[in-house]
Amino acid sequence: MKNVIITGANSGLGFETAKKIAKNKDYRLILACRNDVKAAQAKANIIDATGNDNIVTMKLDTSLLSSVRAFADNYIKEYGTVDVLINNAGISPMRESGTTAEGFEVVFATNYLGHFLLTQLLLSRFSHGGRIINVTSDMHNPPGGIKWNGAEYLAHEALNDRQRYAYSKLCLIYFTHKLDEILKSQEMAVTVNSFNPGFMAATNFSGGHADKARSLVVKTTMPDRYGELESSSDALAQIAADDRFAEVSGAYFDRSINTKRSSELSYNKENQEELWAKSLEFCGIEEN
Repeated sequence: MKNVIITGANSGLGFETAKKIAKNKDYRLILACRNDVKAAQAKANIIDATGNDNIVTMKLDTSLLSSVRAFADNYIKEYGTVDVLINNAGISPMRESGTTAEGFEVVFATNYLGHFLLTQLLLSRFSHGGRIINVTSDMHNPPGGIKWNGAEYLAHEALNDRQRYAYSKLCLIYFTHKLDEILKSQEMAVTVNSFNPGFMAATNFSGGHADKARSLVVKTTMPDRYGELESSSDALAQIAADDRFAEVSGAYFDRSINTKRSSELSYNKENQEELWAKSLEFCGIEEN
């Protein structure tokens, strides 16, 4: 049986993707969520919809490195190997702000750093042909663009920066590119890709309901940024489980199973290296 971990799987993109993958009963879905009640309800809903009883909930708050470490320890003891990891959990700076108990800017910690550590802790446990998918956003390149101010700034000083979300998603693409380079250099049979689901008005991230007016504005004025929950979750499920994508790595999937180039800034090697080194430092990991 293949093990698929999806962070933030109790609602929205994570939930819909889990439900689609679970239709194949050869897969065990691990719903890694910070809210136990919502996770339990999501589990029940997926079992009811698919008939797949191999749905597990595990506590994970990606904003806290201590929670990530506890999850990884518990997961390894219970299941041993990972086949697919979808780093999906994310928060909006419009809904949460401040620093975590560990001193990191909360959007940076939740959307990026927790997933960086989770991937590092599980990397040696991936099966041959394992897949890692980082859920990013086209807002890594927001209207007007952004400039790189360094990982230290993002981790500790960007508390009032309106582009915190954009930076966190840019970090996930930098992480994808650097990890892909390392996996290939070490000839590990594991792939890593970025996935942009687009702006989806019907998810909890966008307020928990389908804001039709807001959705229409984005759809008509920025069609290159709009995404439908149904089609994006279907694409993500395919990238995670379909044999066609078994050897695709280092790619940026745009709201579909089609790839494109992400922003020019996202290919900056110097920034990738700086973020990687600082992320290891933040997580207390010594580079090999």
